Amino acid sequence: MRAVFATLTVLSLSFLPLATAAHADALENLTKAETKMYEAWAKVPFSERIVTFVAQKSGGYGIYQEKQGTVFKQGEPVITYVEPIGFGWKELPGEMYETNFVADLVLKDDKGAVVTDQKGFVKNVLQSHNAITEFSMDFTLTLDGAPAGNYVVTYTINDISSGEKFSFDQDFSIAAQ
Repeated sequence: MRAVFATLTVLSLSFLPLATAAHADALENLTKAETKMYEAWAKVPFSERIVTFVAQKSGGYGIYQEKQGTVFKQGEPVITYVEPIGFGWKELPGEMYETNFVADLVLKDDKGAVVTDQKGFVKNVLQSHNAITEFSMDFTLTLDGAPAGNYVVTYTINDISSGEKFSFDQDFSIAAQ
């Protein structure tokens, strides 16, 4: 029994350099693929991958429950989930990166009258050891006391790191009591 154990130990140790080399090759391949992804990312205009109304605040990137329809009850928060793409990063000391977004909103009624215009509605700053590409934001619009009717909200997301911005509209309705 001891001879079998000793043989197995020697055999497993002899595969260790192969496993380490395989890991190094896989890691090198992953790093090359990430480099190509960042090169492609630099060519993508700052815009959105996904914009949708959600039933509740998201749990993070890709973790959301899409709202069925665009009609909201009186007092129900109007929550938008957004995944921006093509954004930049600011390099910080200590091999850190920062994403920095400021979002503005303009809400209009069905006649085009501005109900509210808020600069800096949302500010979102994230610092990381990696130049992240998976990022999401929730925008929560609370319209207590707003009359029933049709509305359009325009969000403008400003990427402070790159100086770029993009806007999108969402049409929705507030139901009568």
